[in-house]
Amino acid sequence: MDYTQSKNQPEILLVDDTPEHIETAVTVLRENNFRVRIATKGSTAFKLIEQHPPDLILLDVYMPEMDGFEICRIIKTESDYSSIPIIFLTSSNDAESIKKGFELGAQDYVVKPFNTSELLARVHTHIKLKKQTESLITANHELDSFCYTVAHDLKAPLLSLSKLTEYLALDYSDRLGIDGRELIDNIQDKSKEMIRLVNHLLELSRMSEMPMNIEPINLELLFREVFNDLITLEPARNVEFNIESLPIIQGDPVMIKLLVINILTNALKYTRNQKQAHIEATTIENETEFIISVNDNGVGFDMRYSSRLFSVFQRLHSQNEFEGSGVGLAIIQRILKRHHALAWMTGEVDEGATLFFSFGKA
Repeated sequence: MDYTQSKNQPEILLVDDTPEHIETAVTVLRENNFRVRIATKGSTAFKLIEQHPPDLILLDVYMPEMDGFEICRIIKTESDYSSIPIIFLTSSNDAESIKKGFELGAQDYVVKPFNTSELLARVHTHIKLKKQTESLITANHELDSFCYTVAHDLKAPLLSLSKLTEYLALDYSDRLGIDGRELIDNIQDKSKEMIRLVNHLLELSRMSEMPMNIEPINLELLFREVFNDLITLEPARNVEFNIESLPIIQGDPVMIKLLVINILTNALKYTRNQKQAHIEATTIENETEFIISVNDNGVGFDMRYSSRLFSVFQRLHSQNEFEGSGVGLAIIQRILKRHHALAWMTGEVDEGATLFFSFGKA
């Protein structure tokens, strides 16, 4: 077998200390075009993973020095290796062990002594899923990079266009007449609109690549601070803003502030036509997470189109009704995904809307 062919073979790390099980698994896997490395204890397994991360790990539950559960827990907490699929090897259909393995992040289990067809089917399935996941991640990174490059390259000529029309208006307004000045105003408005869109695209791209600095964030104080900043831009508005006991969460302060800015900007925008706007932020919690809701009495939306809300450039209201780029909700979702959280919305036309987002407890 040549070197290139060997490199293209999926690699399995078998972590087991029982000779007969090792022999059976190695024979089956190598006969089916897998490369196999063997570790008989946890410390050896970690060294082999550091030297070269495998495509999949077959991990015995009962090991000397350190059991399979602890080995799995350590691997899944290491960001560089957490995506490696782990299949537990169990000596019987032990429901508690299987449950614990899944809770620690394992993808599957196989009962010993091996049924070779079952072992191969599960190994093939999880290696295929891993490759598909890696392809999707690569495609998303390439899309974000493309989005950033296009947005960045568009920004400079748009700024130049805006500046040139400003100079034109200053130097030649007396010669342009009413129609000419109106045309200049329209060009400047459209330029500013495009610049805002480009800035939103750049923010969206950065959300995927920005390093995260996790620290405690008092969500209630942050909501009040952001609301006070935003409402000063619309001093004539009559807005009642209520908060009910928002939690302290663990998150990146820059991203979470941008999250809150986008949430409250949307709520203020879509309540603009109400004489008395109402915005309320509340929390419910369970054992594992907080669920924060932000409700408003604005224009709402038709729930038939709710699946479009968090996609880029998707708008449920015309530009003439409410300005915007159609990127704000996509940024909200991207920020939450970086924090292993999720957003969703409910609403009714002319009856307001509620944005919900979950956040895991520390």
